Amino acid sequence: MNAEIIPLPPVNWGDNIEKETVLLEITNPEGITGLGSAYTGVDRLQEALRLYQQNPAILHTADAEMTIPMSAIDIALWDIRGKEEGQPVSELLGGRKRDRILAYATMDLPMTSAVTGDAFERNLRALLDQGFRAIKLSVDDFGHRDDSKSESEWNLCEENLLKAARKIVGKKVQLMLDVYGSDPNWTPDFDWAVKIAKVLAQLDYLWFEEPLTPKAFDDYVRLTQLSNIAIAAGEDFILLKDFQKLSQLEAVNILQPDCTRVGGLTQMQSIRSAASQNNISLIPHGWNTAIGLAADLQFQATLSDDKFCMVEVMPHSVITDLLKHNPFALDNEGKIILPTGPGLGVSLKDEFRP
Repeated sequence: MNAEIIPLPPVNWGDNIEKETVLLEITNPEGITGLGSAYTGVDRLQEALRLYQQNPAILHTADAEMTIPMSAIDIALWDIRGKEEGQPVSELLGGRKRDRILAYATMDLPMTSAVTGDAFERNLRALLDQGFRAIKLSVDDFGHRDDSKSESEWNLCEENLLKAARKIVGKKVQLMLDVYGSDPNWTPDFDWAVKIAKVLAQLDYLWFEEPLTPKAFDDYVRLTQLSNIAIAAGEDFILLKDFQKLSQLEAVNILQPDCTRVGGLTQMQSIRSAASQNNISLIPHGWNTAIGLAADLQFQATLSDDKFCMVEVMPHSVITDLLKHNPFALDNEGKIILPTGPGLGVSLKDEFRP
């Protein structure tokens, strides 16, 4: 097995938070290549490759630190297997149940701009013009309060923002809210989450994402039981046991594993099993590269949940600029037509090839 690592520019998550990301190209003895992706650095992926070549069984038994780079290896191996068998990876993961998947865009905007400026409306309308029919608001500092306003003023400010978004996009566009509860500086409490969940339900938002800190399992259970809106979480988890616990407790309505963090498509299948046993929906977390998005699409194609079968698309260069042909264009219903070629169904531009 020959492996080449392809470093990429860091992915910006807003507020000057950057995540290292790399691609991996593996070539098997027959000369068939496979592509993988992971949120990790070159050094860590090199170490993962060394460990895997010494003992392939470690691919799905590594600790959390090594599971992330192992994700790239796993995805690349699935790409190779699909090409060997002449089938899309989705057929190997349980069978393709759909040919199109609704795409949702994430709009990242500081709270101050969202409240005081016209950038909020301008950015929302730009996404509608691009053809998106589902949008997730990821408003930085939503829920983070200072002394510039009273509690009642902050409540009104947050509620007005959510109402404004619904008014701008209309009733036919799906809206979701992500408040970054996995942020180490997250301070809003359970009572705040209950209040926001009520507002979101009244405005017909589809889900409320990360309203609590990641391992506040008991509070997640209570919030999910109390809320009339779907509660989503999971992007911060890596190990299968945490997804199993969320599922068994029925702590959320939607699990959000990231295939480039949790160990690749093999572990996504295990997470899918844990979710389905407890009637939990699954939507991959998608702040991703084009290769990660291609893997997400292949996985989502195997799911039978029509209501929550969606994939996150980010207008970032690691999505838009890597591939020879863009398979992520939206149709007139805001859906992506899945690639039909073998493996992941995508190929890198020559300038990105090792």
